[in-house]
Amino acid sequence: MISFFLTLKRLLSAIFRTMKEPLFRSLLLTLAIILLSGTMFYKGVEGWSLLDSFYFAFTSLMPTSVSTGLVPQANLSKWFTMIYLVVGIGVMLMVLIRIGLAVADFERTEEKSNNHDSAI
Repeated sequence: MISFFLTLKRLLSAIFRTMKEPLFRSLLLTLAIILLSGTMFYKGVEGWSLLDSFYFAFTSLMPTSVSTGLVPQANLSKWFTMIYLVVGIGVMLMVLIRIGLAVADFERTEEKSNNHDSAI
């Protein structure tokens, strides 16, 4: 359990550090707009609840094989989903890569700091 909290601390510290970068902020804003548009679309066209719509919009963009149990039924939804995934997966991957690089950089900075402190 302690390792979970230490990992969470590292992740949040890396994200807060990365938030200072204009590129990351613009990617995050773009991702938020994509998720909002997907959520509103599925809520309106498919009639799903707000939570189900957001859950489908979010998990569809994650590079995992999670099954949501939700499947678009309307032809318009199927077309929208194809375009949504092409655009959204690219942006989501860029955000995840930036976070991964920030965590790795944070780890290197922590390691250098610890090595410097032990040398003193």
